[in-house]
Amino acid sequence: MPDNNQIFEQPLNERIRMCLRIETLMQRIHYFATPEADWSGYGALLGILEITALLERGDFKQDLMRELESHRSSLKLLASHAGVDKSKLELILSKQKNAIERLHRLNGKLGEHLKRIEFLVTIKQRTSIPGGSCDFDLPALRFWLNQSHQRRVDDLTRWAAPYFELEAVIELILKVIRDSATPQQVVAEKGFYQQPLDPQQPNRLLRVSIPAGSGFYPEISAGKHRYSIRFLNPLPIDETPTQVREDVPFLLMRCSL
Repeated sequence: MPDNNQIFEQPLNERIRMCLRIETLMQRIHYFATPEADWSGYGALLGILEITALLERGDFKQDLMRELESHRSSLKLLASHAGVDKSKLELILSKQKNAIERLHRLNGKLGEHLKRIEFLVTIKQRTSIPGGSCDFDLPALRFWLNQSHQRRVDDLTRWAAPYFELEAVIELILKVIRDSATPQQVVAEKGFYQQPLDPQQPNRLLRVSIPAGSGFYPEISAGKHRYSIRFLNPLPIDETPTQVREDVPFLLMRCSL
């Protein structure tokens, strides 16, 4: 796949949707934790609170274990196939086994460790209010932002410690899924492409790759039985985007494992 292409993804089940959300939030945490400006620390803190809110829904740790076991079962079937790089396969299976063990070592429900910290609970309550993080509303936040950069990073690292473990597991899961599909060159006639999905297949992720300089982007919709891709022209950006009128060639990856 060309290095200068941009990729748009659409999850095909709730488990992968959660993985992608947490992957994005962890990227935001890493990004905002690096600059020394005080409000950058606040940006990283908000990422931690968003992940905590996501993890309140169900037992995501068990979901990840089931996903890993499903991957291992599918990959073990490949061991007897001709042409399979068995050393590479064994390495992936070993990493998946280690990931399951890593999840087992995470005690309790993910995110519970932050609910006992009044400072974080108060910030979470105020973030739902527009402008609710002003200094006069949250003097404790201003006090924390005034601390040294290293002090803020140490706090963020401690609060997000279980999420770093989670990030490593999700990274492995998504890499295996993304690598499971071979790119296919297809064409969206007059900016629209639609195909059926077999609900009996383990459909997990759609990936659309287009050149980085394209003046349009794909809007992907997916249900249990079919998916559609509509290419939209967003310029000028402050007006309603319109569907591209000409045929659009693109690379499609349907990731099933």
